[in-house]
Amino acid sequence: MRFDIIFYFLGIICFILAATIIPFWGVTLMPVAFMIVLLLFGLFFMASGYSARPRKYKIIAATEPVETRVERKPIQMPPTPSKPLTGLDTIKGIGPKRIAKLNELQIMYAEDLARFSAEDLATKLKISSKITAKWIKQAQNLIKEAS
Repeated sequence: MRFDIIFYFLGIICFILAATIIPFWGVTLMPVAFMIVLLLFGLFFMASGYSARPRKYKIIAATEPVETRVERKPIQMPPTPSKPLTGLDTIKGIGPKRIAKLNELQIMYAEDLARFSAEDLATKLKISSKITAKWIKQAQNLIKEAS
């Protein structure tokens, strides 16, 4: 059942009643207030009819069959290192806060730290290059000892 037609019909009835009140009752406060209420109800019913109208949807035919199958790839594990990696906590002067900052720079192990230059690391961490040079030297020494 189409409710939009019913709402439109009720709105039109409210407008007709509002238009016929003044000639029958005269212009006093009560008929004017009643006429305004009927006009507001008429607007409400018209808006309700407009919102309840049937929508036109465009149906698009599928040109190609849709594939629902998902191709699953095997999970590849990262290669395991041949020798154990040395942690940053073994380097003197590097605490938990510095380890967190170094991890943000993708420096996870002493091997990663040994590849950096002291100046680049100092500018990224905003500390003295003398300190970073000591860290890098210690990391290189640890790598030599491990191998």
